[in-house]
Amino acid sequence: MRTGWILCAAVVAGCGGGGGTDTEVSDSSGAMTSPSNTGQPSTNGGSTSTSEGSTTTESTTNETTVPTTTDPSGDTSSSSSGGDPDFPDVDLTDPQLYEFELDPAELDPTVEDAIALQYAHLDTRAEPQGKLVFFLSGFTNTPAAWRNFGAHLAGYGFHVVEPHYANDWSCDGSPDCNTNTRWEALIGEDHSPVIDISRADSAEGRVVTILEHLDEVHPGGDWGFYLDGAGGIRYEHVIIAGISHGASSSGLFATRRPFHRAAMHSGGWGNVDDSTMTPVDVMYGLSHVADEQHAGHLGAWESAGLPGMPVIADTMAPPYGDSHRLIVQTPNGYPHCSVVVSGDSPIVDDEYVFDPAWRTMYGAPQL
Repeated sequence: MRTGWILCAAVVAGCGGGGGTDTEVSDSSGAMTSPSNTGQPSTNGGSTSTSEGSTTTESTTNETTVPTTTDPSGDTSSSSSGGDPDFPDVDLTDPQLYEFELDPAELDPTVEDAIALQYAHLDTRAEPQGKLVFFLSGFTNTPAAWRNFGAHLAGYGFHVVEPHYANDWSCDGSPDCNTNTRWEALIGEDHSPVIDISRADSAEGRVVTILEHLDEVHPGGDWGFYLDGAGGIRYEHVIIAGISHGASSSGLFATRRPFHRAAMHSGGWGNVDDSTMTPVDVMYGLSHVADEQHAGHLGAWESAGLPGMPVIADTMAPPYGDSHRLIVQTPNGYPHCSVVVSGDSPIVDDEYVFDPAWRTMYGAPQL
């Protein structure tokens, strides 16, 4: 099994790929244009790798890191986070960032689609938040593009999984194509003539398989806490999130499943009504004013009824007047992808400028 536990994240290229829809206000039969690839930020610094717990672990050594989000030398007052039956029992005795590189075909030989490497992260240097972030990549992106953001979110105390899923389709003009195709890609039920996705190849099916595997090879992470025991996940303990196409899919997913929270980066989903299973008051959006799709993001948030009015998050302090419509304007090379950890996300004094906004979106403690 290709599973690596390493102490820091590698620098991986990523935002982009061809066309995708990330600002759904109503159903569409077409696709918008998404950005092209860009690199991830790096700072020099050596790292070591660890390999333990699984007889089929492959270890790697990386010579690049991302800015840290927690103090690795911080005090851990308890050897675990256990004691609460409704909270994961994480082993904190060896504080470090665990990264898992997961080959979907090795986890499940029946998979046929979306077979790029997947990632999972857990940072036991941070106080556990007891929530899993389920992060969806943008159009044609693979999880490697957002590997560093997964590590960053783990630094807040979250468990994080980044599955590969069907995110490379275009609509054929059939009724409700966009909604139905997204839904099939998410859960693996037959809803669209455009794709044919099994449960094993769906985003949710991949996450279930990942969690089952990690619960075996890394019991100290208590990854199985997020499984419902019936082939699904415990949505109330999961934050659904994504970028661009993945942001829209996250919004759709949130309307049909009762997630703890939803975080949409450079995207939105406007088809939200009173039947939504995740309340709109726990949905958040983040967009850059220089993104050419920015107006569409604002329109989707308005249609969905996200709380508050758009606020410029990089010129004011959290909680931003309790608005869930966060916009940023710090100049950078590629605004669309700068709203997560990427090579274009601005850094000042070794801290990401947009970090306070991310913490607000995910409900993490501010520094």
